[in-house]
Amino acid sequence: MPVAIAASLGFGLHPLWAASPMDSVSVPDSKDKQTPVAAASRLTSEMEKMAKLHDYNFVNPEKQYTLPELVDLAQRHNLTTRTAWESAIQAAAQTGMTKAEFYPFLTVVSSYGGGYWHQDLTGALKQTGLVVPVELNDKAGGPYTVFNAGVSLRYTLFDFGQRSALTNAAKRKQLAANLTFNATHQTVTFQVTQAYYTLETTRRLIEAAEISAASASDILAATQDKFEHGLVTEPNLLQARQAKAQGEFDLVNARSNWEVARVNLIEVIGAEPQCALKVAPANFASLGNQIQEPLDSFVQSALQKPDLLAKVAEAQAAQASLRAARAAPLPTVSLTAMQNYSQFETTIQGSGNVLSNVGLGFQNYGGFVKVEWPIFDGGLDSNKIKAAESSWREANEAVLLAWVKSIADVLRAYTNLKAALARRESAEALQTASKAAYDSLRASFDLGITPIQDVLGARTSLEQARALRATADEAVAASLATLTYISGRF
Repeated sequence: MPVAIAASLGFGLHPLWAASPMDSVSVPDSKDKQTPVAAASRLTSEMEKMAKLHDYNFVNPEKQYTLPELVDLAQRHNLTTRTAWESAIQAAAQTGMTKAEFYPFLTVVSSYGGGYWHQDLTGALKQTGLVVPVELNDKAGGPYTVFNAGVSLRYTLFDFGQRSALTNAAKRKQLAANLTFNATHQTVTFQVTQAYYTLETTRRLIEAAEISAASASDILAATQDKFEHGLVTEPNLLQARQAKAQGEFDLVNARSNWEVARVNLIEVIGAEPQCALKVAPANFASLGNQIQEPLDSFVQSALQKPDLLAKVAEAQAAQASLRAARAAPLPTVSLTAMQNYSQFETTIQGSGNVLSNVGLGFQNYGGFVKVEWPIFDGGLDSNKIKAAESSWREANEAVLLAWVKSIADVLRAYTNLKAALARRESAEALQTASKAAYDSLRASFDLGITPIQDVLGARTSLEQARALRATADEAVAASLATLTYISGRF
């Protein structure tokens, strides 16, 4: 009967843990083409559920957001900062786990079960002369139950500083995670700043393209009138039409670039890509014409950047891990104690006789001081020490590499900012000169003195000068943002 019951239960429970066809994963059918994945639709559905957990509808469509307001939105809603936050929480939990090793571990264990025993006792009875109050022939058996309950204690008393080293390593890693969290916020701020000024530059390029397209239309209208009066040739008219078509193409291209830049900014702040985000115009004139601080000031700030300090903390964690690895092969002293109670009950059946309610109780109390000292492990601990030493040296080299790179980055950013300021001044002068030349040639063309080729050439030069001025302003903003970010001042 018990065998039949077990088989029935096993057959009935099997579908509970059997994998469904949707969960099966196999090798792709061919290395030459894609293989359909049955779980793709379910994974897509799960991804959509995950996406609903994030609030994307925080942008006010009626508001024009300034740069500081966009930065505030990004720091509160960008998923990168949330990921860094969770990493910091996990590092804090790791520190808590290492601290737990300094406390006693108390475990309560309880179990209850039973079965059926079957034993031939004839030989044992003859040899021992055991008198049993029931007649047992060759075989005896019966059902039984066992109940166990107990408490165990483990407390490490001494381990040559291994726990302290592991805790110190976890604390250093937690500090590195906190610094990385701050560095992530600075990176997001930098990305928002870059995306904002790129968007504003594309807006100014649209304005320049609109002015250029309008001037091309005016030139075409004037050329058409002159052509009808026989003052210009047909090739001149075709050149004017070509300039108008080029102006319209440039305008379409500029508007397309603005749309892409707008999506990039929305992505950085963590909003819905199709949201109606409005951005306040940037005041490029407020960026100034010269650097207000010396180079050394930016270098000193760069040496306090969170990401650089995080590498120092990681090197300290590697050093603490090395101390823990060196302490691992040494003896550990611990205290163990236990209290256990077991109750065994059975019914003995033999030769038609039954002895019911046969029980045995057992209690165990004990305490031990245990010394563990690994004598041979096949080189496991020695290789762990070598790996820890290498990790520590690697972490130190990473600090030095980051230190040198930070200083070099500041020098590059400082030089780029000075060059961008100089280029902006030259671009402003070029735009002024190009505007004067175009106005003069256009007036001369209207009087029939200057050929249309010179007017179209001046118009192209003015269009390029306007674009250079816009990109020069963007270069100043980008260089200033880069210098601020590299020096850790965001």
